[in-house]
Order: sequence, then C-alpha cells, then structure tokens
Amino acid sequence: MPDIRDELLQFFTENYKPGAIGLVGTRDTIGIAIRQAQRTITADKKASLWSHCFIFGDIRLDRRGHDSGLTKSPYLFESDLKVNAFQPQLRNGAQENWIGKWSKKSVETAAVIDLSLTDAQKKLVLGTALQLVDAQVLYPIQELLGTWWAIIAQQEWKENPLNDRHAMYCSSFVRHCFGEAGRDFMDDAVSVSNTAPEHIARAGIKANAITIFQ
Repeated sequence: MPDIRDELLQFFTENYKPGAIGLVGTRDTIGIAIRQAQRTITADKKASLWSHCFIFGDIRLDRRGHDSGLTKSPYLFESDLKVNAFQPQLRNGAQENWIGKWSKKSVETAAVIDLSLTDAQKKLVLGTALQLVDAQVLYPIQELLGTWWAIIAQQEWKENPLNDRHAMYCSSFVRHCFGEAGRDFMDDAVSVSNTAPEHIARAGIKANAITIFQ
C-alpha cells in the first residue's frame, strides 16, 4: 500500500482507544475547502487545521499483512462521502472503515481526542454509531452549506436551517453519538447540526484531552 504513511498509521494505532475521536486535515480539494470555510471560528482567523473527524471502533482482524497475512488494526465509524470516478460506486453517509483510509499522504494533520469515557459511555457511543451505519444515515451536502452560513453569520447556536434528521456530516455524527451517551463535550453555543471539525478540536484542547500528530 504505497499511499499509506506508516508513521501516521502507527500514531493512530498507538493512540487508539474505543470511543476516542480522530481528527484529520487533508490537502485535497474538498479538505482545503472545508478548512478554509472554518476561518472565522479559528483563534487566528486562518484556515482550520481540520477537515474531518471520526470515532474509533474496535480492533479487528484483517488480512492486510505481508502476503495477505492476518493482522489486527483499528476500525472507525464516520459519516463521509466518497465518489470513485472510475468505478460505479458511491459511499454516502454513515459507514465503518479501516483506519488506513485516514493514514494516507493526503493527510497533513492528525489528532486523537480521548475524553476518558466510562465503559457504559463507550458502549453507548459505539452502539449509536453502529445503529446509524445500519440505518444508512446519509451525508448531507446541503447541510454543510447551512453550517457555513451559520459560521459566517455567527449564529452557530441556531439549528441548521437545512438540517435533515436522516442525514449527518462527520462532526455532527460524532457529536450526536456522544450526546446519546450523555457526554456532549460542547455547550449549546453551537448546535449539534452546526458542529464543525474545528469546534471538536477546540473542545479537545479545552479538556486537555488531545494528542496531535507530530
């Protein structure tokens, strides 16, 4: 897998905990656009470091080792949109993926937030995430526009006017799962439907619970 950054894969593996939050900032076109759209909520008013977030799930056996040998790797829950121009495939919404998806050369920044969940909270976070995958909750492109407008208008506390109850983008997916476990890590100054990756990163910093890839 030539596109994998071994040191980044090692970082995620070493800092893995079920229910922890992963953050990445990518330099692809969509990633840069999301980072730029968060300029007004960063401390220095520059583009955010972060474009996507997810929840660590279980360690799974897979056959990604040498000569297809068995290995153990972290898997994650997320809401994402992936379109392959060369294959008739569209993955839209809540899904489970291998951590290697976010250990590639396109990732510039990465972090893990460990909010020290109790065992009961971990079960609720992961159970909610799996339920959303099973329900095939979609990725709402239009809701991103609502969040972008809320950020510009400094009205993040209002519910997203384009909110779809059956769709969530990555950061609202993460916050919803934690809220269902009784561990919402943010206050009502930001609506769940307007939560951005930058908001989650700042919550991790405030809680002194973030480890950043160096």
